[in-house]
Amino acid sequence: MSPSRPASLTGGIRAVVVGGSGQIGGWLLRVLAERGHSAVGTYATVAYPGLVPLDAADLLGASRWLKDQDANVVFYPAGFTWVDGCERDPAKARASNLEQPLNLARAALEIGARFVYFSTDYVFDGQNGPYDEEAPAHPLSVYGQAKREAEIALTEALGPALLIVRTSWVFGPERQGKNFAYQLARTLSEGRPLVCPSDQVSSPSYGPDVARAVVQLAEAGRAGLVHVAGPEVLDRVQFARALAESFGLDANLIQGKTTAELGQGAPRPLQGGLLTPRLDSWLPGVMRHLSQSLSDFRDQLAKSGDWAQPLART
Repeated sequence: MSPSRPASLTGGIRAVVVGGSGQIGGWLLRVLAERGHSAVGTYATVAYPGLVPLDAADLLGASRWLKDQDANVVFYPAGFTWVDGCERDPAKARASNLEQPLNLARAALEIGARFVYFSTDYVFDGQNGPYDEEAPAHPLSVYGQAKREAEIALTEALGPALLIVRTSWVFGPERQGKNFAYQLARTLSEGRPLVCPSDQVSSPSYGPDVARAVVQLAEAGRAGLVHVAGPEVLDRVQFARALAESFGLDANLIQGKTTAELGQGAPRPLQGGLLTPRLDSWLPGVMRHLSQSLSDFRDQLAKSGDWAQPLART
């Protein structure tokens, strides 16, 4: 999955964003509009104004719908990302993260559109991270295995028409308010302790920066595999305390326990995180440091309107 020579799009991007109601999908739509591109966003269960319904599980219907779109890039940030849920329901994990995107990728290929698939650092085993794009994958969980199998199958099916984006610990303002920052704010604002795994390490990645980087990569016609993640590698407790302090919440309520003590349902890569040599060579500085991201997070929430939930505060 080495990167191929870029072939820039002429006339701009005409995008389909599958999963436009989600965190990354919502930001992709916003960045695409800001940069003068046209885009259609879809939703599966959570509707927002301007999005259209798409049941990706209806393989024939979804394929037909996509072929009717005038798209030259299809972004797929959708999928079943609840790691423990994937462990309990491997069939759903495989369908949502492999079979459904592969079906739409083949349809995209038929209309001459490129496909952008979002993957994860859970394709690694967490023995010696952080990892660059050349590191061998060895997933531990059903979720990670489904993502890795999708990377392989999509590469075989699409070749240079595919861009795989691995990212990790995405946070930031979003309409559904589901990411870790929101979970933390709700818990701490109620005066309740937040227990975090002290031995899980990864790269916090700011959602708006992830979307901006990926749109710019699509504009340049990049293909292959690229890591798009924040520059710091932290454990979950350090990340939680940085969030709490930035938003004036009580960081003393954050408690650390080992993954073994927490007894989570799916195995996690402990020493994870992503190195970004390809992204740094293509788009240097596009991923801001955590302190800058948190400052922008506060600014975005102050002017968010109806596109992002506020953080819970007392």
